[in-house]
Amino acid sequence: MMRSITKSVLGILLTAFLCLGASAGWALHDYFKSLDTNNDGKVDLQEFSGEMKKYIFDELDADKNNEVTESEWGSVPDITEEKEHESVFKKMDRNTDSRITFFEFSDYAESNSNIQKAFMGLDMDKNNLLSPDEVSSRPTFRMITVHF
Repeated sequence: MMRSITKSVLGILLTAFLCLGASAGWALHDYFKSLDTNNDGKVDLQEFSGEMKKYIFDELDADKNNEVTESEWGSVPDITEEKEHESVFKKMDRNTDSRITFFEFSDYAESNSNIQKAFMGLDMDKNNLLSPDEVSSRPTFRMITVHF
């Protein structure tokens, strides 16, 4: 009898820390501006979620050709069972072309991540918008998790 395989969790550390944007040497202000895609001085959930999903997808896309191949997917840490790798890849690859596009990944991450919870944790005044102060209020926030 086969035992069920529990889904692993892939945690991708954000090297662009919300407190500093450390990997690119950005100041907090510049990092906030990169999240604020409509330049209204606030970051809503859609802006935050889009940026986080884009960052994670870019980390998975090793050759930077805007798709994740089975080979690139095979190097994802924390999923050790080959069958599990294949199963999750197939769930994301909705059009079965053996590649995961950003849109396929984004749809999957929408319902299988803690991005919304992370946003709500940063939104100290609970107005569904992040201000520059709220982004800097959690300097230890470093991880978005997508459940695979």
